[in-house]
Amino acid sequence: MQIKTLCFIPLFFALFCSHAISSSAYSFSFDYFGNGTDLMTFHGDAEYAPEPDGMSKSGALGLSRDNIPFSHGRAIFINPIPFKPNASSSSVYSFKTSFTFVISPRRKNPNPGHGLAFIVVPNDKNDSASGLGYLSLVNRFNNGNPKNHLFAVEFDVFKDKSLGDINDNHVGININSVNSTVSKKAGYWIQSRTGGKSRWLFKELKLSENGYRAWIEYENGKVTVTIGRSQEKPKRPLIEARVDLSKFFFEKMYAGFAGSMGRGVERHEILDWSFENSAKN
Repeated sequence: MQIKTLCFIPLFFALFCSHAISSSAYSFSFDYFGNGTDLMTFHGDAEYAPEPDGMSKSGALGLSRDNIPFSHGRAIFINPIPFKPNASSSSVYSFKTSFTFVISPRRKNPNPGHGLAFIVVPNDKNDSASGLGYLSLVNRFNNGNPKNHLFAVEFDVFKDKSLGDINDNHVGININSVNSTVSKKAGYWIQSRTGGKSRWLFKELKLSENGYRAWIEYENGKVTVTIGRSQEKPKRPLIEARVDLSKFFFEKMYAGFAGSMGRGVERHEILDWSFENSAKN
């Protein structure tokens, strides 16, 4: 594990700091997740994920447990992150985050469900979030409530018609709700040349088959989401959407991950994670 941070976190965390970036006042990265770092807060069934034998830790974040029916949970970075210059500001710092995730159905029950999400939330609590299609983001009573102050990017492998899912293999941007404001079939774009002409080809990815890399960026009121098979980021994002996060973000927020399953038993794991924003000293 490697942590990169600057002035916004307590001295305790300086023990884990290295290679500080002068242009950014807040950044951190986890090459893996160990159970001795105490840098994540867990809620629900989230934990440092076990190996298949259950005897040791795998180095991943586990957001659900495949031995618990309808399991769901959250893993939140322990320290609040500055997202705005001050409480009354109408601007949000640009930020970017990337991580490797795995959604793996159990072989005895290959039907996946439901998925995981990167989240930015106002506190490090679970706020009675539900599992199933609610992905441990919200529950059926507060879904869509503007007081949620929730931003999420979901990776969903179950089609829930009641929640407006487009299919059983999609990526979506969510604001205060599990109903996505925009969603796309999971995949990535590659550029190809045929007959001297360049064109973009779409390659679908089955989210519940392999581990994939995700990149989420926010700048000047625009969110982009990109996924791919390797550490090399595709040149064209999967999703580009105008979203003014200043309406939903407080001066400081918490970032992390959430996941849930239903009758379809599966593991939801985060293997590594990096985050960086443009806040200045």
